Amino acid sequence: MTPPHAVLITGGAHYLGAAMALACAGAGMDVAIHYCTEGPDVAETLEAIRARGVGATAVAADLSDPAQVSGIVADAAKALGRPLTALVNSASIFEWDDITTLTAERILAHYLPNAVAPALLAQSLLAQLPNGVTGAIVNILDQDMANQHGDRMSYTLSRYALAGLGDMLARAGAPRLRVNAIAPGFIPAVCEEVRLGVDPLGKACIHLLESPVITGQTIHLDAGLRFAGLGRDISF
Repeated sequence: MTPPHAVLITGGAHYLGAAMALACAGAGMDVAIHYCTEGPDVAETLEAIRARGVGATAVAADLSDPAQVSGIVADAAKALGRPLTALVNSASIFEWDDITTLTAERILAHYLPNAVAPALLAQSLLAQLPNGVTGAIVNILDQDMANQHGDRMSYTLSRYALAGLGDMLARAGAPRLRVNAIAPGFIPAVCEEVRLGVDPLGKACIHLLESPVITGQTIHLDAGLRFAGLGRDISF
């Protein structure tokens, strides 16, 4: 029987990242949470993970700095005492711009943490994956990608890059690596379920990490919002 994953979750100390971290812990996985700025949520999330009877650790790094990204997987594996076998790319920069305010600097500020860091983390995960073990990656995308508009242009472009990375990795990494994605919509119904502990995002994450036959797929968690044909971002 395949043992539960040891999983790294970027942005795993708060909100949706923490929800997935707790879901993974509840499924028996050892969990490493990444964070950029330390706060009380880091210790609280670690305590909640350990209360579920699994290993837990936290790794600090700025995903905008490739030099810091390169050591995250090794540090997490060392702290957990076993190689990592799964990765959830949840952390992101999420700022508003459009074609009138777009700058090269703003695009790069989104691409480095939102697309470049996930690529480097996937590389590190695969490099230390034990022989005979299949690794799994879940990338967190956005329902806006299926309902294009001009808001948050740099962010959305970086999400397209992450989606493309996932498609390439699902092909190039097979059969040693399965790569899938979740595209949530930040709508009241989904957010309320997370608040109440129902957590559809956590359930979807566990399903994609554990299923041995799913790769190259995206699960949309948006209650059909992408079909609404909104002309602006939902926040407007």
